[in-house]
Amino acid sequence: MRRDALRTTRTQDGSKVAVWQLIGSSARILRLQLPGAAFTAYRLPSRTTLPSAQPGTIMFDPHPDLADARVLLPQHEDLWNVLRDAYWAALLSRTDLANSLEP
Repeated sequence: MRRDALRTTRTQDGSKVAVWQLIGSSARILRLQLPGAAFTAYRLPSRTTLPSAQPGTIMFDPHPDLADARVLLPQHEDLWNVLRDAYWAALLSRTDLANSLEP
């Protein structure tokens, strides 16, 4: 898998989904989706509405790292905790792969 490929992380109950990328050594959050939520999608931090996007979606512009996402939307701590675990797994698997390719 490419390092900058889109990744999806969801809470165990599936009520929250984050789409993110591993850029360098940083998790960059592209969007948060709350399946079943009825609010009009919007961008953060501008709060520009996105009426043609799936309801319950928050798009980030620019793409915050995990620490900034926690500050922007602290009420979704459960999702950020799951994403943190996925981030470390992705980062460590890449590090392990790179180390195994060295002569």
